[in-house]
Amino acid sequence: MFGGSWTQQKLLILSKYLRAYRKIFEGNERARHSRVAYFDAFAGTGVIPRPEIEGAFAELVPFLASAEEEFRKGSARRALEVDPPFHHYVFVERDRVKCEELLALQGEFPNRSIDVENDDANVALLRWCRGMDTKRQRAVVFLDPFGASVEWSVIEAIAGTKAVDLWILFPYGAVNRMLTRGRKPSPSWCEKLTRVFGTAKWEDEFYSSSAMTSILDPDQEIELVYKTADQNCVIRFFADRLRTVFAEVARPGLLFNSRGLLFVLFFAASNKTGVKIANDLLRDIAQ
Repeated sequence: MFGGSWTQQKLLILSKYLRAYRKIFEGNERARHSRVAYFDAFAGTGVIPRPEIEGAFAELVPFLASAEEEFRKGSARRALEVDPPFHHYVFVERDRVKCEELLALQGEFPNRSIDVENDDANVALLRWCRGMDTKRQRAVVFLDPFGASVEWSVIEAIAGTKAVDLWILFPYGAVNRMLTRGRKPSPSWCEKLTRVFGTAKWEDEFYSSSAMTSILDPDQEIELVYKTADQNCVIRFFADRLRTVFAEVARPGLLFNSRGLLFVLFFAASNKTGVKIANDLLRDIAQ
């Protein structure tokens, strides 16, 4: 399946939320005066790649080709198709070639206000948060990172605006690989994990230690360190971290591939309306 079923789950949830979000702002007289933006920090190309064999087969059957086209739409394209549209779209992509493909969307959607930035997502988001007019602007930010690349300082900056609804794909698979079992992670991985969680307290939450007497030297004690955190512990810890900066956090949505839990889809905001909608959308994949 192109992209995997978990890819389609997250995109379907995001699409439904964006449509509901725009309807709220169109239907609320006071909210209607706000300028709303959509910010995709890891925008890719707007299209989900497909295997050649499946694609070639789909082209032989018009119905399959049409279904495949809908299936392969990425987050950027789906956001641009929301009607009524957002007042402004920001797509950030570090890869220059992918940026060029994103720029083509400006031609496909000439009536949309689109900025494409070739930059690091963390840098671009911090800059955007600093420049946001929080009295007149509202936004939805979607973070779909490659590995554990979103730093906590960025999440803190987004929460600090009190004007952004955040969807973030927490890379459980990548984080769990760094959480070594019979010892603590290497110093470089520890530093990475601290940037992701925004605190070094994960070490005490995820690891325990015990002492034993050395066989070679009875007067010497050896400290044994081992991982105690399971899947639920890691998810709960990140959810609790989000609650330290956001007023509202929805129940997490679990996204699996054939090998196990890959990502956890989180929603956080400063208002109850958004989290109610998110909880309804996440119900089928909730923990």
